[in-house]
Amino acid sequence: MNPGIEGIVGMYVKMGELDTLQRMKEHRQNLLEQCVDTANFSFDVTRSIYRSDLEVIEAGIESLSGEVTGHVDVFNENRIAGWALYDRHPDKRVMIEIYFNGDLVAEIVADQFRKDLLKLNKGDGHHAFMFEPPAGSYQLPLQLEIRAAKRKVLKAVTIEAPAAAVEPATTVEPAMDDEAK
Repeated sequence: MNPGIEGIVGMYVKMGELDTLQRMKEHRQNLLEQCVDTANFSFDVTRSIYRSDLEVIEAGIESLSGEVTGHVDVFNENRIAGWALYDRHPDKRVMIEIYFNGDLVAEIVADQFRKDLLKLNKGDGHHAFMFEPPAGSYQLPLQLEIRAAKRKVLKAVTIEAPAAAVEPATTVEPAMDDEAK
C-alpha cells in the first residue's frame, strides 16, 4: 500500500473534492492501461501499485458519494434495465456492472433519462441504464448479478432453465368385450 496516496485521498475527502478524486481515478486507470509488458520488461509491480492506488481512491469516492439507491426493472434475454443514483451526489453518474455466472459481461453508466425518475425526484432523471445481452450470452441456467458502483448489488438471482413438460401418464382401460359388459 502506498501511504502517500492514502494521505492525498484523505485530504481530498476532507475537502469534499469528489471531482478531483474522479480525475485521479481516471488518471490511474489510464496509467494502468499503459502498463504493457514487453519481452524485456514486466510491469507487474507497477500494475500492483496502480491497482492498490485505485482501491484507495475508490474508497474516498465512496465516502463522499454516499449510498447508492437503485432498482433493476427488467432482466431477460433481450434486455436488462433499471436505474441507480448516489443519494448525496445525484449529479454524479453511477457505473453499473453486469455479471453472467461470475464473469463481467458489461460496464455501463446509468445516465439515460427517464421521465418517471424526474417526477419521483430522483435527481435530474438521468439515472437509467439499459443493456442488451449479446445474442446467445444469456444461457440458462444463469447466475445474474447487477452491481452499482462496484459495491451495491442491485440484483442477484439464479435463473433456471424451465423444467421439461412431462406428459401425464394415461391409463388405458382394457377393452371389454360385449360379454363382460
